[in-house]
Amino acid sequence: MAIQPTILVLGATGKVGAQIVQILAESKDVKVIAGVRSPEKAQLLREQGIEIRPLDLDKQDTLKPALEGIDRALLLTGSTVDMLKQSKAFLDTAKQTGVQHIVHIGASSAPTNEVAHWTWHQYIEKYIESLGFSYTHLRPEAFMKNITDFGWLNQGVVTNYISDTRWSWVDSDDLALVAAETLRRSEVHAGKIYPLGYDTATMPEVAEILTEVIGKPYQVENYSPEEFLEKMLKLGAEPAYIHCVYTQLKLNIANQIPNADTTFDNFEAITGRQPTKWREFVAKNRGELSY
Repeated sequence: MAIQPTILVLGATGKVGAQIVQILAESKDVKVIAGVRSPEKAQLLREQGIEIRPLDLDKQDTLKPALEGIDRALLLTGSTVDMLKQSKAFLDTAKQTGVQHIVHIGASSAPTNEVAHWTWHQYIEKYIESLGFSYTHLRPEAFMKNITDFGWLNQGVVTNYISDTRWSWVDSDDLALVAAETLRRSEVHAGKIYPLGYDTATMPEVAEILTEVIGKPYQVENYSPEEFLEKMLKLGAEPAYIHCVYTQLKLNIANQIPNADTTFDNFEAITGRQPTKWREFVAKNRGELSY
């Protein structure tokens, strides 16, 4: 019997990371280990028999114990400029401990150098390659879940900071499925860069879809990128990162981000399924999106 490869998933108590762990645990052909910053939040994973290893990207002494005996790893960082030093420390340690394959969740493939956090992710990709890892780079476009995670939806009102700009969108559930599959079958997906965006919509069109699918009226309230920046800074958002998003919003409105609404046809080949479109997303998240 072949030895099961061992996979470490970072952010295993977060929304995407937790889904990836579940998918891999159910596949039965790999051993999945959950890397968590707060082990006390991982009780559900323990109850499912999943091994937990403490791993805090800001505490380098946690990296080596977490990476010992790992064959493949998911690199998923928070949205701060610290992702650069965190990723370098993680990757250096992964190389020392013999990790073979890295799946990195990055950001948009849009060809611009103006949005700094997209560039940070591209530097990380190049560092992965420079160390000689087998790799798969995932580049998700805008997440459909941002409508709730960023507070853009409140009691039938869709907050719009991008005017009539059309974005390419991806369901975070689809990202989790792609990440799990590229970790599980690393030999098939080695050396690949996968942009992930499968439906396009403006924010007014999103409001129309919500109205039609849920059967209640949704309206749009328009705000400027400057208002977005002011609000997020008051809420305590990390300044360097949130200025990146602010820049992106301004460029979107000015139509200065090439291919902002490009969609891709790789999902079925990777997963064997069709990607989620906005109507399906609203239907399956009706309880959370309704009011």
